[in-house]
This record gives sequence, structure tokens and C-alpha cells, in this order.
Amino acid sequence: MTSKNCHSLPTCVEFPIPPDQLSDAVEEAKDTACLSGCLMRTKEHPDTSDIMTPAPFMLLPSSIPKRLFQAGVDIQPYVNMLYYKVANDYEFLHKSLERTVAVDEFTAKQWAILEEARKLGRKKSIQIGLLRSDYMLDTSRGDDLSLSQVEVNTISSSFGGLSSSLHKVHRYVVGQLGNLADVPKVPTNDVCSGFAKAIHTAWKLYGNPKAIVVVFINTPETNVIDQKWISTKLRDLEPSITIRWRSMEYVGSNCSLTEDHRFILDNEEVAVMYYRSGYTMESFETELSWKAKLLAELSRAAVCPSIGWHLAGTKKVQQELARPGVLERFIPDPEKVASIRSTFTGLYSLEQNSEGDKAASKAIAEPQKYVMKPQLEGGGNNIYGDDIRTVLQEVGEERSKYILMDRITPVTAKNHIVRPGFSSKQPVDCVSEFGFFGTFVSHGDSIVRNEVDGHLVRTKPHDLDEGGVSVGVSSLNSPFLV
Repeated sequence: MTSKNCHSLPTCVEFPIPPDQLSDAVEEAKDTACLSGCLMRTKEHPDTSDIMTPAPFMLLPSSIPKRLFQAGVDIQPYVNMLYYKVANDYEFLHKSLERTVAVDEFTAKQWAILEEARKLGRKKSIQIGLLRSDYMLDTSRGDDLSLSQVEVNTISSSFGGLSSSLHKVHRYVVGQLGNLADVPKVPTNDVCSGFAKAIHTAWKLYGNPKAIVVVFINTPETNVIDQKWISTKLRDLEPSITIRWRSMEYVGSNCSLTEDHRFILDNEEVAVMYYRSGYTMESFETELSWKAKLLAELSRAAVCPSIGWHLAGTKKVQQELARPGVLERFIPDPEKVASIRSTFTGLYSLEQNSEGDKAASKAIAEPQKYVMKPQLEGGGNNIYGDDIRTVLQEVGEERSKYILMDRITPVTAKNHIVRPGFSSKQPVDCVSEFGFFGTFVSHGDSIVRNEVDGHLVRTKPHDLDEGGVSVGVSSLNSPFLV
């Protein structure tokens, strides 16, 4: 990750931190993380909660100008509405994804489900979106820092549960190592309550108090506590609600549809299905998993995300939305359009045409300026540096599986990494990604909920390309408003 630090920001502590204070702060922060429920299963024992460890986190919160943090908060409801409209615009999705579908198996399978639902006239009367917009503090777009959009996640937007408790850790650390007056600069966070309220709203709209909620999960799963935080908040709202945690393979083996399109799993009617898996081919072990996704889409149940929302979250759609004049198709308010567009960095098609050829030539000539992205989530999928040149020179017709994005040049800041069995004794130069969670529920043509419900910060060493907490690169963090 290339970065520069001419846009330095105030930090919550002065460096270096004396070794004895640092050691004490790390241990106290770990204990506070455990007390706050910021926990994960271990990689060695991912199938049991008998052995837990604090989730990877940064000792210090990441500084962000208050104006940019507020901008992310203010924009999120517009983003929610944008993706709702995109998810329900078949013509736009078809035009955007037609060439990608022809060469990308995973996107093609998703598209086939959309076409089947459309052919049978099955449109979700209850729609629910739990999404997250991710940004970096960009140093390359003028004298002032700006928010540059990395992506919008519409499926399995994770770490809302753990990030809801992490602010307690960072408020403690700031109070111990910094200035007590600065503690409120770490904002409180309660993503999981917002997610729970959205799921509860959809469940109530379904109209059957005996119907259950199903969460699709990977098995085994190290990040189960992040998911269970949401179910805990959901039961606080509705103690009688039943939540089942099931793999897609299990659901495909044990589900059916009634004649009036009710989704039945193990003799229980399902009101809401929430995906915490299903964003890579690896989630679909056999055709039974695809059966589960198809029947979910054909059912009356609310599904998060529905197939339209899932496809709206692809990188190709992100790139198409950045074209001049496209946002206006969905958002009539010029000020809202300008707010969203101000976060766009350069996004380029790599389709097999003159436009794609031009973008590919630029990337081959100067690959360090770009990131190549496939239509996948979960971390570890992007292509950087000289690998871009290699892939573009070899990929052939499958080039349309990818998009090209200008490489963001984020601000760097020193921090200490705290991971299981390791904490950095010396400060590490790091970059951070700031995410804002949104929740959206509609019923028919009525918008029932459109909210911003908290935030997420992930931080990594500045010299690492790929991110992702679950893949072992990034660590969880909190914002520090300056």
C-alpha cells in the first residue's frame, strides 16, 4: 500500500509510549475487550466457543477529521436508498452485468436466480438491506483530506457486533495513555442494535409471530460472536423470537416451499433469512446450497440480501454507478448526488471493448496506480502491483470478470497491533478504512426504515496490499474525531 503522511492528523497519545505503560495498556485493553464481548473463536478450534480470544484490534483509535466522519454518516441514508433502487432496476442490472455474467461463473449463477424469480413473478414484498459503505482518507485529491469510497457491501456486512463493543476498549486506552478530556472523541457505537431493529421490523411485517429467523452461516466459523451479538439484541426486542443458525447446505437438504410460497425449514415457517455466508463459491458446497438460495428467493420470506441487492453490491455495478449521469437515474436530488459522487475515485470498465482496452493498457503501463477487483467479497481477492500486468496480459476473455480502480493514497499514522499471542512493541505505520453501516426496510412501495446505524474501522500496516480481519491482515479499531 503506497501512502504519504503530508496530511498528518493529531493523535490521541504522544509517541513513543514508555515501555512499561505500553505493556500495561495492552494487557488492560485485552481484558477490557474480553469483558466487552469483543471475542473470536481461535483458528485452532473454530468449531467451539470453549476456547476464545480477543479479536485482533489496534491499541489506539484512528484519527479522522470530524467533518469527514460526519460526512460518512450523512451520506449513508442516500447510499441505502441508491442501492434499494439499483436492486430493483432490472434493466440497469442487466446492462451493467451482461458481459460479466458471460465469463464469471459465480455472478452467472446469481443472475440465473434473479431471472428465475422474475420469470415466475416473485418480487419480495418485504425487502431488507444491512449494508456498509467503506472509505479511506485520501491524500491525493487536493490539499485537504477527502473520503474516497472503497466499496459498498450488501451481503454479510460483518463486524457490526464486535465494533459495537470496541469503543469501550479505546475509550479506556485514551483515558489511560492520553487525556481524559479526549475520551468523548471516541464515539459510542451500537451497530448490532440497528441491525436487530431492521430484522425485527421485517419479521413483524411478515405477520406470523410463530415464524422463525434463519441465519446462513459458514461452518466452522471463528467470527460467531460478532453474529451472535445481533441475535442477542434481537431477542432483547422480541424474547419469543426463534433464531436458527444453519449452513446453506443444511438448509438446502431440509427446506421446501408450500403452494403459497412459504419457506419451510424442518417444519418451521421462516419469516426472515439473513446471509452471513454465500458471498463466494466456496459457500456453495453442492447444488443443495444453490437450491437453498433459489427457494429463498422464490419464497415469501424477507431475505437479506435478496438477489437484487446481492447483485447491486458487485464491483461492476459500483463501477457503472460512477459513470457521469448514472446516479441521477436513481437519486433526483442534485445535492445528494453530489454528496455521493464526491466520494468516488476513478473506476474503469475492463470489458472486451475499446473502453476496456484503453483501461487495460493504462494499467499494464503503470500497474502501481491501480487495483484490479473481481466480483467477490470477503478479502484476499484483489490484484495489485505487477500482478495486474501479469493477469491482464494473460486473462483473455475473462477480463470482464474484473473492474479497475484508482489506487487510493491513504494517510498513515503510527499505532500498535494487538493480536492473539502478539503485540507490536514498536509503533507501526498504518492505514485505516472507515465503514458506515446502514439499515433499510421496505414494504411494498413504502420505505419503513432508512437509517445509519454505526461504524467500523479496520487498520493494517501501510505496506500490505490486501485487507480483511478474517484473513489475518487488518485489525479492528475505532475512530478518534479530531
